[in-house]
Amino acid sequence: MKLAKTLWILGNLFINITIGIYIYLSSKAPLDPLERHNYINENWDIYAGHWKAEFVFMTMIAIGAIYFAINFKKISWTLVSVGQLISLSLYPIMLGGYQNTPFEIAEMANQMAIVVFVFGNIVFLGGLIHLYLYDLLLNKWIRFSAVGFASIALIAFSISFMGFIGWKQALIIGPLTNLLFLINAYYGFKIKLENMKK
Repeated sequence: MKLAKTLWILGNLFINITIGIYIYLSSKAPLDPLERHNYINENWDIYAGHWKAEFVFMTMIAIGAIYFAINFKKISWTLVSVGQLISLSLYPIMLGGYQNTPFEIAEMANQMAIVVFVFGNIVFLGGLIHLYLYDLLLNKWIRFSAVGFASIALIAFSISFMGFIGWKQALIIGPLTNLLFLINAYYGFKIKLENMKK
């Protein structure tokens, strides 16, 4: 229980750091896809290190969520777990698809990673909405803020998944997801063994 809580809390806290690093790296990379591909390869150690760190933090979140899903026996935690597992599959795509590959292969890997990223987040956010709607561990204003943040993010990712907007446009809601991860971490502090369903 303590390990699951710790992994969930730390994963949700540390993932915010990698989001900040991603925003910084994106601001430095060229906009042209071919130039961007070359730039990533020229700075591969930085990108690979960032993605590997994010892979670790996302795995920490997944382990905590899976433990809670098994012990709480709630559909919300199952959705959160499945969403995380889907999202985890994008990291091997990125780590294996971008380095020293032809531009066409890198573009294919990029499109695959985007689909996995967007769909994984849709499932993950759906689980969080259900969790915070019905769970009473947090104060009402925190719960409803979390539901609001997750709902807006879910709408943005769903619209992106359907092709009405690009995934980069969907990332405008990035600050809301940062706040949501912080609420997730706080929620982890509030979970106690006696809250487990018998």
